[in-house]
Amino acid sequence: MCYDNPLQTLTWDQKNIFSIIQKKGPITKSQLTLLTKMKLTTLNRAMQPMINHGLIVEAHIGESTGGRKPILYGVNPGKYYVIGIDISRTYTQVVITNLKMEILYSFEFHMTPYYSPDKTINLITDWLFNALDEANITISQIIGVGLGTVGPLRREEGIMVGAKGFNAPGWEYVHIKSIMEQKLKLPIFVDNGTNTAVLAEYFFGCGKDISSMAYINCGVGIRAGVISSGHLVRTINDAEDALGHMIIDVDGDLCTCGNHGCIECYATIPAIVNKFIACLKKGRSSMVSKVISHINYMDILKAAEQGDALAREVIIDSALIFGSGIANYINLVNPQLIVLSGPLVKYSDIFYKISVETAMKKSYLARDNRITFIRGGHYRDKVIAVGAATMVIEELLRREYIEQKS
Repeated sequence: MCYDNPLQTLTWDQKNIFSIIQKKGPITKSQLTLLTKMKLTTLNRAMQPMINHGLIVEAHIGESTGGRKPILYGVNPGKYYVIGIDISRTYTQVVITNLKMEILYSFEFHMTPYYSPDKTINLITDWLFNALDEANITISQIIGVGLGTVGPLRREEGIMVGAKGFNAPGWEYVHIKSIMEQKLKLPIFVDNGTNTAVLAEYFFGCGKDISSMAYINCGVGIRAGVISSGHLVRTINDAEDALGHMIIDVDGDLCTCGNHGCIECYATIPAIVNKFIACLKKGRSSMVSKVISHINYMDILKAAEQGDALAREVIIDSALIFGSGIANYINLVNPQLIVLSGPLVKYSDIFYKISVETAMKKSYLARDNRITFIRGGHYRDKVIAVGAATMVIEELLRREYIEQKS
């Protein structure tokens, strides 16, 4: 498949200039010469094709320091666009962004038992074609499509292998990249959702001024993405659930992975629901208004916030284990910033508060307050989709996820 993509025609130096302008702009040529170590004449020659393509534009006029007011350059927000997709176990989300990673259009739907891979992809593509048509955006203006999803993955091939926890059948083995490329006729890039999320926050969100950070999502499973010293850290087989399968109790509950005592046995939505229902059957709660089989995690979180003793006990015990796992994670990867996200973090003040307090108490690196926690992050619920769009640019520039901060 052949693409007439403006980013792929750029030289290495031009890609570097574009990346700096995208992440630090609006920026003057004087600042660019300092960051790129180029002479002004060389910089001018390198920038001209990008101006001609409409990738960068004169964005602002800066303040004068005694002479002519300088021109500030930024990426063009109105000519090229990127698509980001987040396919998770409970929802799917699609965004269309400009080159500044600003969301222009978005769409979301719940992953009910109806949404098999084919039906999910069909709904995504139908919405995209309609949205692009209504916005008068042509396919030639789309830089590419990024997909952040759950693992395990064969990332470079774009194949989902062994995904668990979906309500619909068929997600165990999906050639997601090739199917979507056939549908959209655009380049597709695939990665674990937490890897895309950490990219969005690192380059454009709450991690812009630091070199190392982690993004942790706690929901049906526990998923984590890490950037250390400017590099995206990949685990064996590109797994995103290494933190979730950290063993916290060698004689603990049996995990889906076959080991005993993994964090996911205690600090996920299924674990919390199962423990609460088991205790409820023994008559340990005043929460009797619902049929036990219909209780979901939101019922338990709400009951805990309203003072139900059993619900609070279950949530607090779960958060203590989750926080202990984060403490171990901090000691291993040494992040300056941790973004906690996912349904348990979003909807439970108790879970978030106890998790952070436990992590700070048990990690020797956090005791001197060198670790900052942020709930939700800059992009909140859309971070994986925006991160998927971010990934497209980084992949097309053929760059490592290196430190860009001056």
